[in-house]
Amino acid sequence: MVITLPQLYVFLLILARVAGIFFTAPLLSSRTFPSSGKVALAIWVSAVLWFAVPAPSYFPDGSIIMSLIIFKEFIVGFMIGFICQVLFAAIQASGDFVDLQMGMSIATIMDPTTGGIATIIGRLSFFIGLVIFVIVNGHHMLLSALNASFRALPLASPINISGNFISQILNLGTTFWFIAIQLAIPAVLLIFLSDFAFGIVSRVAPQINVFMLGFQVKPSLGLIAILFSLPLFINHISLLVGQMGEEMLKLFANIK
Repeated sequence: MVITLPQLYVFLLILARVAGIFFTAPLLSSRTFPSSGKVALAIWVSAVLWFAVPAPSYFPDGSIIMSLIIFKEFIVGFMIGFICQVLFAAIQASGDFVDLQMGMSIATIMDPTTGGIATIIGRLSFFIGLVIFVIVNGHHMLLSALNASFRALPLASPINISGNFISQILNLGTTFWFIAIQLAIPAVLLIFLSDFAFGIVSRVAPQINVFMLGFQVKPSLGLIAILFSLPLFINHISLLVGQMGEEMLKLFANIK
């Protein structure tokens, strides 16, 4: 089988969009995922899609135009993975809120997946969300969105940055904080009630050092709140995965 130059060009366009997803999507963009494995998986996915994706209507003449089109395909994949990454950033932020209320925000760790500093409960929330994401077949939905993107946004087709696209990106920031607060509410509310109770104790019995007592009680209360709110956590993330699919469809419509 002889591969012609147009066929190779189509493969490079598909590979660029797949690489954009691997650059931002959770699990696929993790530093713990070996680079050789990422490259092999990206090439394999691109090769599978190569036989199903419609070829572009024209073949560019110059190498500069071809490079710009390949970069555009990478940006499309990057945005698909970014929408998915927002969900997990919000899940980790909810854990950071709980850590702050528990008094454990000072106990930070080095996160090998991002190369940054993360809190303990924040990473715990992230990995719980990642497990739920895989259980509810969120990774399948991500691959389905990738496949659908080639129909909604054909290869080498121009993209239009409209006001709706900018509005969607801004709304993602609002959604980020809304999700984080929703997931953190049970633990934060329980710890707030404990602070209220300690305030009453400090007024009734001033000799009790409620400040030191809070350091011993708050971590336990936070873990108990996380344990009992885990079913709600699972159900909420399952709904958010569906919402993530809707955001991807909006993305295709807004840049088409």
